[in-house]
Amino acid sequence: MSGTDSSGASKTVWLERDDLLSKAPSYPQLTTDAKTDVVVVGGGMAGLHIAYELLSSGQKKVILLEDGKIGSGETGRTTGHLSADSEYNDHLKLHGAEGTAQIAAAQQAAIDRIATIVDKHQIDCDFVRLPGYMFQGLPTSSADFKVDTLEELYNAAEDTGKLDVTIVNDAYIKGFKSGPAIRFGNQATFHPTKYLQALSKVVSDLGGEIYEKTRYMSHTEENGGVTATLDNDKKVQAGSLVMATNVPLQKLVMIERMEAMRTYAIALKIPAESVSSNGEDALWWDLGDPYHYVRVTPSKQEGYKLLVVGGEDEKVGQHDDYEERFQRLESWARERWTSAGEVEYKWSGQVMDSADGVAYIGRNPGENNVYVHTGDNGDGLTYAAVGGIVISDLILGKENAWAHTFSPSRQHSGSHLKQALQTLPGIIKENLSDQLYFTKWVTTCAKTMSDIEDLVPGQGDVVRQGLSPIAVYKDEQGGIHKMTAICPHLKGIVAWNSAEKSFDCPIHGSRFTCKGEVVNGPAKAPLQAK
Repeated sequence: MSGTDSSGASKTVWLERDDLLSKAPSYPQLTTDAKTDVVVVGGGMAGLHIAYELLSSGQKKVILLEDGKIGSGETGRTTGHLSADSEYNDHLKLHGAEGTAQIAAAQQAAIDRIATIVDKHQIDCDFVRLPGYMFQGLPTSSADFKVDTLEELYNAAEDTGKLDVTIVNDAYIKGFKSGPAIRFGNQATFHPTKYLQALSKVVSDLGGEIYEKTRYMSHTEENGGVTATLDNDKKVQAGSLVMATNVPLQKLVMIERMEAMRTYAIALKIPAESVSSNGEDALWWDLGDPYHYVRVTPSKQEGYKLLVVGGEDEKVGQHDDYEERFQRLESWARERWTSAGEVEYKWSGQVMDSADGVAYIGRNPGENNVYVHTGDNGDGLTYAAVGGIVISDLILGKENAWAHTFSPSRQHSGSHLKQALQTLPGIIKENLSDQLYFTKWVTTCAKTMSDIEDLVPGQGDVVRQGLSPIAVYKDEQGGIHKMTAICPHLKGIVAWNSAEKSFDCPIHGSRFTCKGEVVNGPAKAPLQAK
């Protein structure tokens, strides 16, 4: 894993099946000072959508900075769902009826916006409209099978007046009796990497300047504008700066209001006629904890499709049961799609969960000309399109009906405040447990430097050198790479991720390659070599 081509070592179906690394467009590195109207940091789904909307207005010049390659971050590690499914019953408690209706409207409008962009620019990305089914996930014979929660979710979604939802008797999974399900109409799937690569070309054709392998480090606000400093000490002056980096590259502010989660995915070969009982491709989501989500995508083998199954989410860096999670996904899938064959791909990605279940999109608290897009709660593809609309409107000085609902500075009042405060302690409790992690690690870590010789080539670990935590990686040739295991962001102790061959911080989700280079923020500096 280089950290340039992908944020993990595992192979996603999107990159591997279609050999897209060799076909990816290439953009230069920024090696001089520059000046523009808006500088966008991040070349994923959100960053490109924001750049696209600004450039399409014809009113702003845009420079987009990507520290790796376009699409090398978390967008390419999603499963390509474009859905307006959401826990609207929870949104009602936290955001009220009006806010919930705006969330639903924005999510559905996002799917429509992506469809429009695909059609307008003739983007070849396997975009397909289809329905989605939210179902219990349990066999109807299970003692735990209940329909009350499903009915509550349906009523909340229907009451928004913005969604095409109906209750149906079955989710149409061939060979599995799902019981009642909520059918969401006008959902979609696409190939996220094909879409990003094509959209970057559109942004470039519209006059946007895209720079790869260009790392943002800091910024200052002055004289009504923003100056961004890069890792090569070059400066970019702009009227506005947008942070679209999955997680903002900052110490706190937004970060303390979110949790970093790992989510897992597998792609299994399945006979094309064995996916659904009505012959119709669809999206599926269950109500499990952890929950699961499913789609299909073409297989290279005629007569087959790939069943892409995701879920088994966990907090970053706090468990080492990666293979077990993949196995649980496989078992769950096979119990429902009984004709599923071998697993052809497996990978994981990272999402940021907000305290109240809704993305933070808008002006960064405490700053005038800096905007953030984060906290997508696993709906990053649709929220990216929402962010493109909301943030471009704010920068262009336009009114936006959704801006208040998604504002990073939003507050709750009355009964909504009570509900929000019931949610927030979970985040606070996690952060407090993070602060105790160092003490726990020092007192429980039995591995020392002498254990390095037991490492298998291609694997890493975190060991003690006295009281100092050391991140160690043994390369395929047997060479040893040693770094501090203390994250430069807020001094958490990283953990080895054997699935992605990375060192992950459990506090705020920063990730580093096996040799210490930054993969995911909020950290901006690497793990220091020892």
